Amino acid sequence: MAKLYFRYGTVGSAKTLNLLAVAHNYRQQGKKILLMKPDLDVRFGRERIKSRAGLEMQADVLIVDETSLQGIDYSGV
Repeated sequence: MAKLYFRYGTVGSAKTLNLLAVAHNYRQQGKKILLMKPDLDVRFGRERIKSRAGLEMQADVLIVDETSLQGIDYSGV
């Protein structure tokens, strides 16, 4: 069954770094993950998620106002 994790914290508290590290570890374990980000965030490229420390990955889903999460294949997540 899919799980959604929500992390929050102040600016500079390594939220993105933690996300990318966990995503890397899950993929190393053969687990399927979906990385989502808002389409409005174009600081490091439209489809890139990047930490201040330099780690980066490509987003699997770009969220816009009209995005419906019902059409996404979650099998294996």
